[in-house]
Amino acid sequence: MRVRALAVFAICFVLGCIAADGQTAAAGPSAPELFEKGMNALVGSSVTRSDLNAIEYFHRSAEIGFAPAQVVLGYLFETGRATAANPREAFDWYKKAAQQDDPLAQWLAARIIYAGLIPGRNLDEASGFLQSSADHGDAFGEYLLGRVKLERQDYSHAAAWFRKAAELGLPQAQEQLAKLLRDGQGVAQDKFEAYVWMLVSNDAGNRRVASDLQALEADLGTNQVEQAKTKARETERSVTRSVNAHGCTGWPGEFEVIPAPPPPDLQRFCR
Repeated sequence: MRVRALAVFAICFVLGCIAADGQTAAAGPSAPELFEKGMNALVGSSVTRSDLNAIEYFHRSAEIGFAPAQVVLGYLFETGRATAANPREAFDWYKKAAQQDDPLAQWLAARIIYAGLIPGRNLDEASGFLQSSADHGDAFGEYLLGRVKLERQDYSHAAAWFRKAAELGLPQAQEQLAKLLRDGQGVAQDKFEAYVWMLVSNDAGNRRVASDLQALEADLGTNQVEQAKTKARETERSVTRSVNAHGCTGWPGEFEVIPAPPPPDLQRFCR
């Protein structure tokens, strides 16, 4: 009986190993591998590029729980690239990645709410996502959190968050900080510093500030303007976006009041 029992055990052990090998073989590509396949499908010539394949790979990777794939899916559904635009679907994917503490997903989920792209516009929910993103030191999260504070007329906290994002090189935040300094909202009025930040923002490519610059020049006078220009150049050395943002720059709409989401090929630089 003992020999028979051992024989049965041996057979079961062998069959179990075979089954395990079969399961391993059937497991297929990992979530990161599926994500890379999706990225590869998005680029290339018209022969090798396939948006449909990209969507399938990203979806499979996202379903496994891979946050970068969830963010790309959110982007595709938000912008309508490769699929019909669906802000609710975009938000749901951003939210899944945000709940995994992805700082890019956190501000993108909040952006959907803040921009009113889905019903409700729950600024408390948006603030929660933005606070998490800002806690990671994300300039876009800090800037949008500042905008929520500004909308709620909490000027002192708005100025604090705009300053953090401004010092990381975000032109929109530099513009907003300059306006608060100019008007003395939430901070002591300082038109000299306002001009410095406005000029830094303009030099970074934000052309909305042109008329504000001219108005401040008239207020300050020639001598102070010259001093402010010198200080602006010094400030730019420490807040240059190409250095501090690590490549998270260079897409259409990034300088908008509500910045457009970065495309998939740049998202890896935005974390």
